[in-house]
Order: sequence, then structure tokens, then C-alpha cells
Amino acid sequence: MNLAILGGSKLVTRPLGKTWPIWDEREEKALLETLHSGIWWRGGAKDLAKGQVARFEDGFVEFQGGKHCVCVTNGTQAIEAALKALGIGRGDEVLVPALTFVASATAIALVNATPVFVDVDPETYAISADAMEAAITPNTRAAVVVHIGGYPPDMDRVLEIAKKHDLKIVEDCAHAHGTQWRGKGAGTLGDFGTFSFQMGKALTAGEGGAILTGDDTLAELAYSYHHIGRMPGRPFYEFHRLASNLRMTEWQGAILRCQLERMPEQTGRREKNAAHLAQGLRDIPGLDAIERDPRVTRWGFYFWDFHYRKEEFGDIPRSVFLKAVAAEGLSVSVGAHGGCIYKNPVFQNATGEMPDYTKVHCPDAERVSTEQALSLTHKLFLGETDDMDLMLEVFRKLRDNVDELRTVEV
Repeated sequence: MNLAILGGSKLVTRPLGKTWPIWDEREEKALLETLHSGIWWRGGAKDLAKGQVARFEDGFVEFQGGKHCVCVTNGTQAIEAALKALGIGRGDEVLVPALTFVASATAIALVNATPVFVDVDPETYAISADAMEAAITPNTRAAVVVHIGGYPPDMDRVLEIAKKHDLKIVEDCAHAHGTQWRGKGAGTLGDFGTFSFQMGKALTAGEGGAILTGDDTLAELAYSYHHIGRMPGRPFYEFHRLASNLRMTEWQGAILRCQLERMPEQTGRREKNAAHLAQGLRDIPGLDAIERDPRVTRWGFYFWDFHYRKEEFGDIPRSVFLKAVAAEGLSVSVGAHGGCIYKNPVFQNATGEMPDYTKVHCPDAERVSTEQALSLTHKLFLGETDDMDLMLEVFRKLRDNVDELRTVEV
């Protein structure tokens, strides 16, 4: 037998990519600087612009684009604050793709609006612009558009639809640090862009989030909603709206400043290695990379999605393929967060003013999530080209031995 799952030798016997997170003396120095300063929250400095969080906000705007950045506690609350700043609330419908992390939708419900699930483009896993437009009703006020796997939907169409139907657009960029559409950073195309800095993300402080916008008024509102209703330039104990405390700590700002220094090189390395892997997949029937739209001028990603075509891979079920890959020593995951989020109990058991989500059916999302979507973590792409070649060798080995794979139990 050749395949490791049937007793053969596995191909991957060394670590691939890099251990995540990556850090060095820069983070240590920045954290000690924060410790000894005695200023552990963003409001403690006499000159707020010199605080760790503020300096990171300035750097992130320079890297990602946009005009204003407000850092918050996490990516979920970044979406909540953005929706509140846009005036979204009870009675409003907000479109959201069926394939994303659950927080893209629960954030909508947490501002008392109604998530409306929309099917995806089966070739990119991002929200389908056609399905998005078809889902619009008189109550539709906004859309949370997710750059799943860092890959944008057709943003030209999305923005055209938004303008036509007077919709607000929040770009959920939790996967898309570094991504650009027509040279503009993800998160700078709609009304707001939201980011996550959770532990596994391509830019991380363990937890944390950020909101980008190019609109001065929206930036002021986002600041207020993250800062207990305060307004910039007004007295400290003057509050203008009901709002929570979503402030990022100076500790997180210090780490993010250092992590951001590595982002240009890391993004370029990931993109170069992903292109090499995509080219290699062209020679392996049944495995396809996402066909990159030339308008995606830079592709930064948290995980890299690709396609499994069962009918071109000897009719081997995806579950068997995944078991066999793991046995060879390579970690491949189910792409697009594993399934349609409306199938989660939080929506299937929804009551009150929520719709009956048991009746929701997004056929393309359901098919690709159960049969087609695969993904690789971003840290695998921080290694050398040899790592990509070894992954391709694993995939070729499985493709060349489909007869053996047929003997593996599902």
C-alpha cells in the first residue's frame, strides 16, 4: 500500500510554514514600555495620539487604506458598533452571506435587526451579488459583506446594488488583512470595514478588532459607540448616546504595532506562495484554486480556500480525502467555516421577532460547504516554496492512488 492511511509511509515528516504567532524582542520591548509607563488604557496618556492604540490606528490606516480607524475589543463588536453608527436597529433587515463565521450574523441580531441569509458564489464562496439583490425587500437597510478567506465578492456589483437600493455596506474583513480590490484596501470600499485581531488571524494581539471608515461623521459615531457615548473634544463626563465600553487596551495596541511592521512582508510571502500552490493545482484533476479576478490586486488571507471536485477525483468523498491528507501529515480543513451558519441552533431555535430559519435554503452554500470547500491556514504560507511543493506532492500522491482511496471507509 502506498497511502499512509492504509499503512504506507507519510510524506510530511517536518513542520510546514511557521509557528503562529510570530514575535520577537520588539513585542517584548513594547510591552515593557507600556508596563513601565503606567498607562495601560488608551485614555491615560496626556497626548492620546502618542498612545500605543492610537499609533497602531494610524499605522493600520496607512497599511490598509481609508481615513479613520477606531480600535475595539474584538471583531464581533466592531460589526455591532458599525451597525449602530449606521442607525441599524429593530425592524431593519440586514443581508449576510450563508457561509461565514457566526458572528457576522449574530452581530446583526445583537443590535435588534434581522439577519437575512444570502447564497454565495460557488466559485469564490463570497456573497453572490445576484442573490443579494434578489433578497432585498422594503425593510432591507444594509448588508454585512464578508471577504471570506480574504477573497472579496464582486465589490463593483455590491456597491452598485447598494447605491441603487440605498443600502449601507459593512465589510467584514476578519479574514482580509492586506486584501485590495482595484488597489483599494478591503474595508475602505463600503461605509465601514471591520477587522478581527483574534489569536489565529493574520494580524493578531490575541483579541481585538478595528473599524475603518472614510467618512468623518461615521468615524465620530463609531468612536462614540466604542467609548460609552463620549464624543471627541467634549468633556470627559459628558455622554451623548447609549453605548458600551469597547476600548482596546494599550497592551494590545503595543503588540499590534509590532505585528503590523511584519505585515507587508508576510502578506507578500503568503501571496507568492499561494500563487505557486495554485499553479501546481492546475496539474491535479479534482483540486482547483479560486480563479483570481484581476480586480483582486492584493490577496491577504486568514485561510486560503480552494475547491474539491469529487467527480474529477475518482468520486472519492471529501471526507475520505480529508482523512487521507491528514494521514500524510498535512492539515487541510473544511473551507468557509464548515457550513451554513443558519443551521446553527442559535438560528434554528430562534423565537420572538426572528424569522423561521428552519425554512432557509441556500443551495450553493449548502452544496459547497458539504462537498467542495477546502482550506489551508495562512501560517502554512509563511514558509518556503519547498513547503508548497511538498503539499502538492501530497495531493498528487492521493490523486495517483484513488483506487486505494476507494477502500477507505467513509
